[in-house]
Amino acid sequence: MVGGVNMAIAIGTTLKMIIDQLELPAIPIIVYTDSYSLYECLVKLGTTKEKRLMIDIMALWQSYERRELFEIRWINGQDNPADAMTKANPNKALETFVNTNVLCVRVEGWVKRE
Repeated sequence: MVGGVNMAIAIGTTLKMIIDQLELPAIPIIVYTDSYSLYECLVKLGTTKEKRLMIDIMALWQSYERRELFEIRWINGQDNPADAMTKANPNKALETFVNTNVLCVRVEGWVKRE
């Protein structure tokens, strides 16, 4: 997730420069995860016992607090198209997306900021 967020911020920064010159509305960076424990760590600053993940979680949390990330959403695991690239037995979300050009993502949780 950290690598994806880093790429999103790099692309978002470049897009922001272009969008500002064209006077268009900003494009928010929204992060989706199907891992409830990661979602909880990020939005509630929970802890993990895995020391190797602590730095990554803190970096993501800081990006969220600095509002570099507009929103973090927890999604249903069956709707995650990335599973096709990371799991031995993936769900059908990516296949459905490629075949129909439609991606249905059920959001299970999110945090509304004031």
